Amino acid sequence: MSRENETMECLRGEGLDVDVFPVSLIRISAEGQILGCNAAWVDAMEAPAADTLMVDYVHPEDRCVWCAMLQRSRAGVSGTARERLRLVHPDGGLLWYDVSVRVADDRFFVALSDITVDRRRETSAQVHLRSALGLLDNIPGMVYRGRNNRLWTMEFVSAGCEHVTGYSRQWFLDSQENTFGKLIVPDDADYVWGSVQEALAVRGVFELRYRICCANGQIKRVWETGVGIYSASGEVLGVEGVIFEVRPG
Repeated sequence: MSRENETMECLRGEGLDVDVFPVSLIRISAEGQILGCNAAWVDAMEAPAADTLMVDYVHPEDRCVWCAMLQRSRAGVSGTARERLRLVHPDGGLLWYDVSVRVADDRFFVALSDITVDRRRETSAQVHLRSALGLLDNIPGMVYRGRNNRLWTMEFVSAGCEHVTGYSRQWFLDSQENTFGKLIVPDDADYVWGSVQEALAVRGVFELRYRICCANGQIKRVWETGVGIYSASGEVLGVEGVIFEVRPG
């Protein structure tokens, strides 16, 4: 039996063949040398040459993380060490893995689950989100998403909120006490509430003109348009829209 086959026997339990597992499994020495691997690792990376170290596959920026995982395992820290690491394929391609290291009977075992596709989707989504947020923040109005209550509690506001109200985004989002409803001139509050509820009842678009009291005490006229956010059962979850300052004409 070859050295590689012998070491892979240590990865097998009774009646289990590690080559059928869909995740990469390897056995390493305490120093991180790869002693054996299953078919999933060979398919994903390559059959390791003699004396190959696991760290050789790890992206340079993540090697300190891998070394810390190995150090914790050598130190006898209980449980499984888990991290998300970038690995570099022999052809230079970058792969993302959820990596787990566990020690059993003084033997070191590593499981690697390929999350490259999910990671690329996350990255793409983050890029699109940053692009969308940049676009919203450049609008000279207050784009918002909030709760359907008389305080009009905000869950999201664009940077334009400061242009419209004089208050920063943090003012609206970092405190339950600071709500947009408190800025609405009391004489207009019932009109705003009633008009929005009428539109929500028919799943329509609301369009309002009313007054707010800004951070500097100035009374400002604003124009707002928005729609409701509904659950699958038709329950109103909140409202979203945009608010612009009405310039004196």
